Amino acid sequence: KIVAARQGNIMALAFHPELTGDRRIHHYFLDTFL
Repeated sequence: KIVAARQGNIMALAFHPELTGDRRIHHYFLDTFL
């Protein structure tokens, strides 16, 4: 289960998204912060 928190431009995750095949969190990060 993914646990995440975001405040402004700071995001904290309680899992390792790079170890899964699911790229949604990577897309969210790129769309939100870049």
